[in-house]
Amino acid sequence: MRQILRDGALVSFSAVAAGSLGLLAGMPAAFAVIASAIAAGVVASIRLGADTQRLSDSLQTELDKHRATRDYIQRVLDAVPMPIYVKDAESRYLIVNKAQCEQWGKPVESLLGVCSPDLAPNATVANTIRTEDAAVLSGEIVYKEEEKRHAATGEEQFRIVTKARCLDTEGKYVIVCSLYDTTHWRQTERALQQALERETQQRQRTQSFIQRLIDVIPDPLYIKNKDGAFLVVNEAFARERGTPRHELIGKVAHVIAFSKELARGTPEEDLAVLAGTDIDKEQHFVHPLSGEERYRHVIKRRSTDLDGSPVIVGAHLNITRWKIAERELARLASEDELTDLPNRRRFLDDAARLMSQAERHDEPLSLLLFDIDHFKRINDEHGHNIGDKVLRQLAARLRQQLRAEDLPCRWGGEEFAVLLPMSDDSQAMQVAERLRTSIEREPFDDNSELVVTISCGVTRWRVGETLESLVARADTALYAAKNAGRNTCQLAS
Repeated sequence: MRQILRDGALVSFSAVAAGSLGLLAGMPAAFAVIASAIAAGVVASIRLGADTQRLSDSLQTELDKHRATRDYIQRVLDAVPMPIYVKDAESRYLIVNKAQCEQWGKPVESLLGVCSPDLAPNATVANTIRTEDAAVLSGEIVYKEEEKRHAATGEEQFRIVTKARCLDTEGKYVIVCSLYDTTHWRQTERALQQALERETQQRQRTQSFIQRLIDVIPDPLYIKNKDGAFLVVNEAFARERGTPRHELIGKVAHVIAFSKELARGTPEEDLAVLAGTDIDKEQHFVHPLSGEERYRHVIKRRSTDLDGSPVIVGAHLNITRWKIAERELARLASEDELTDLPNRRRFLDDAARLMSQAERHDEPLSLLLFDIDHFKRINDEHGHNIGDKVLRQLAARLRQQLRAEDLPCRWGGEEFAVLLPMSDDSQAMQVAERLRTSIEREPFDDNSELVVTISCGVTRWRVGETLESLVARADTALYAAKNAGRNTCQLAS
């Protein structure tokens, strides 16, 4: 309310108006009425102005709160690492969080108010956006996984897209969309798939073989009543049991099981099947008749017989070859296929363990790094088949010279590495010399003309030293042995 300062005190316009009435007391009555009306109007105007100001202040306060709320919502969404945006019913962006702006490479100001189909790379995508938005506004929920290329970088992206509707502050439906980036997971999955391509192909061939085998040879099949007694068994089941089929009829399954371990839980399992639960499980055992290792996939389902009584239908699928192949793939992943020695990946893993053990127990640890002298000449003059035989025979002799706790590996090509726990450099040199002489003196491939020698670098691990540094010092010693004329062992300085 506007006020005037007089004699150091604040007075209102209403007081001024009242004073004016006093001055007009001597005027004619008409002027007094006019003056009174004017004063009343002034007072009313002042009061109306005060009310307007209060409303204006309240409105401003609410606007500030609304702005603060929107800023808070924006900050919360910006803190979410996955892209999120909100659109109105016309597909115009209302809110876009920081993650979405970074993904699109656009500032938020350039997105707000823009119709999303207008930003689509082509008409097909734009139509998809319009169709999805219309569906979401009608109450549907969109949940899908997309594979696409980043518009700016061209990098592939995998993401899960979700869209749903909700009511805004004015009771209007808006579209809320979130994008969950699964690129890293998908690329990691693909990288692992590629890295194990050979093993995967072998597994697929094994599975295909097993499938063909199952299709050709009937697997064990049986039907049991609610008490677990066999009603029907096929010949494959009888052969697996080593018992004539007619002798199995009426016998209770878990009583005649191969072992207590295989029978464990069978009555409870059968009750679950009769109640409607499907059973799928794997079993691993040694067949008591053949002594063979077996893996089987056990399937049980509920059915009814001719008179409607509940029965249990079971099958034993032989998956032994698949499981053994799977186990073999796991072995090949850590062993060199040609020499059956640990490969470099396994060596690096085990070396870290041996180095930690040596440091913890204050024990010596040494490394041999050697290769076959003039191996290229062997391949060129005798052929690669002979070269492979030399590698295999050398690996066999290497195992004969080492202890169980020693760690050999095929480092690569014709190069080999051996970690010797609890061995100082002097003991390591003895091992290296013993290995060198055993290789030099004994012929390879029953060919007395084929002379094979090795050059070896020997070094001792230093506490705190990395494996890379240890190998580098052994490699330097190996080159010194080569420069010294080959067929010798050199200790690293």
